[in-house]
Order: sequence, then structure tokens, then C-alpha cells
Amino acid sequence: MRRISLLAVVVLAAGCGGGHGTQQTTAPVTTASPVTTTSSDPGRDAVDIFVAAARSGSAQALWGLLSGETQQRLGPTLEQFRGGAARGLAAGVGTFTAFRVIVSERVTPEFGVVAIDGFRLVRGSRRRAVYAVVLRLEGSRWKVELGGPVKVRPIGPDPNAREQVVAQVAAAVEGPGGAGTAVMYVDGQTENPHVARTATKSTLYANFEPALDPGRHTVVLFAADGREASATGWAFTVEKK
Repeated sequence: MRRISLLAVVVLAAGCGGGHGTQQTTAPVTTASPVTTTSSDPGRDAVDIFVAAARSGSAQALWGLLSGETQQRLGPTLEQFRGGAARGLAAGVGTFTAFRVIVSERVTPEFGVVAIDGFRLVRGSRRRAVYAVVLRLEGSRWKVELGGPVKVRPIGPDPNAREQVVAQVAAAVEGPGGAGTAVMYVDGQTENPHVARTATKSTLYANFEPALDPGRHTVVLFAADGREASATGWAFTVEKK
């Protein structure tokens, strides 16, 4: 997990931030230096272990990898987690195979984001997919953060869409409200998106001139609002002309 470069981060009001109409901003913020670890990429290591635990179906192993806030949301006890959310993680994240890390970055002093691109088993068939997850730093360990109040969703292109021309990528963020941080990655590269804010959500969009080349493209969006954060990832294809 490396530090995010300056100017790739934008300040936005996520959710009910009190904005009226729309406005654009690309104000940069600074972030802290990475935590010193024995690994060159502790974020990747954490997600590798998380996927392996989900694949094994071990609720106890998964439980130990979750942040304290996530445990409260998905538990709040190991037994309750074992009887519910653990099965969902095993059926989802645990089916990823042959994946590669496309984003691993520390964004704020407390949060980082890791995204993988690989194959999932969906209704008996292997399908290529992107999965993005927030990591929360607790002490000296990066823990998986799930189910928080910040909501991030694609606007366009849609996940798995096949388009003739793509000159813009957009996503929406909703959250408790107040100033936050968001980062967009397209094909693993940080973008400096525009932000359009309304009273209920913030829309991030990056324009491309020329339009994106034919082929498969990945998008990852991280958003934090105070001490809460979320991320999403997806892919789409630009058809050959």
C-alpha cells in the first residue's frame, strides 16, 4: 500500500452536506506518510489473507480480519457473524480466483483502499469481476472495513456494460454529511475528477479526451466521510470500432 499522490484527492460533501444546486471543486488535501511495516505492500497482504479466509469458509478467521466497527455492524458477536454475514463473504469474496491487485493505496491517515481484478464463480460459471475494499488502520494492523454508512455506486458506464464510445466515467457518493475525501482510479491510475454536489449526494466524474481506447477498463472509487469510508469497483468494455 503506497501513499496517494497529491492532487489525486478531492474534497467533497458526501451525502446531506447542505449544498444547493451543483458546484465543482478539485481542492487538494494532504495525507500522512505510510506506516512503517515489514511488508512492501501491507494492504495487498491483508486482502490476500482476507480472500483466503473467505475461501476457506472460516468464520473465526474472517472475524479476526474485520475492523472493530465492522464487527459491530456484522456481528456484533462471532456467533452471530458465523450464522449470517460470514456465509455471504464466503459465497462472494471467497469465490475469487486468479486475481491481481490493481489498486493498493493509503488515502488518509486512517484508511486505505485495495482492489482486485479476477474471476468469480457465479451460478456455476466463472466471470471476470472487480472487488474493492476499504482497510482501516487499527494500531499497526490494516483491518477490513465493510458495511459502513458511506454509500458509493457507479453511475456510468454500468458494470459489465459494452459501449461504443466512453469519454466519461462517473460515480455517486452518499453519506452522513460533511467534508470528506474521494479518489477515483481508472485502469489503476489515479484521476482528478470533477465533483458536482447536491443536497443529497456528490457525483464524481472524469472526462477523457480522446475517449478511452477499445478494450476492458476498470474503475475503483474510494470515499471517506469523517471516520467512515467505503469503496466500490467495476469494469466495462469499449467495443472495437
